[in-house]
Amino acid sequence: MDFIDPHLRKLIYSSVVAVITICGHFTTVLMATDTTAANSGEAKAQWNVAETNALLAHLLQNISEAGDGRNFKTSTFTSAAAALSSANLLTAGPPKTNRRCRNKWNSLKGIYREIQNYHNVSGAHWDNVHGAGINGEAAREVFNNYVSSSAGVSQLIATIF
Repeated sequence: MDFIDPHLRKLIYSSVVAVITICGHFTTVLMATDTTAANSGEAKAQWNVAETNALLAHLLQNISEAGDGRNFKTSTFTSAAAALSSANLLTAGPPKTNRRCRNKWNSLKGIYREIQNYHNVSGAHWDNVHGAGINGEAAREVFNNYVSSSAGVSQLIATIF
């Protein structure tokens, strides 16, 4: 990764850390949800932090295969699933497939996009250690206004809680 500008590299790493942090916060809640997919009867993937980190590391290692929108090819997700399987990180749920890896990646990108959108709101706070850090009435009002106006965040919160 010597060919990437140091500032951009730092931004990429901090973005990956932000996504991993969010995954850590949501892992407990997600593992407590129903383990069967509602429509297909297929067992739902359950991701632990180690699996998520391994997926992100594999995708970062293969970043050259991603397109402009950071959309990876099926072959990249297939190799990610194989890497996860060989790393023996599975603790619950079915083995990860290329489809499950793609879904996880898309989910993480969605969470990251929502964080970036929130971070760009005037008066909003976000850091990779404390998250939104909603302290005080003014911060709570900014956050609540953002949640009520953002369908993506509202759906995410409804899914989690």
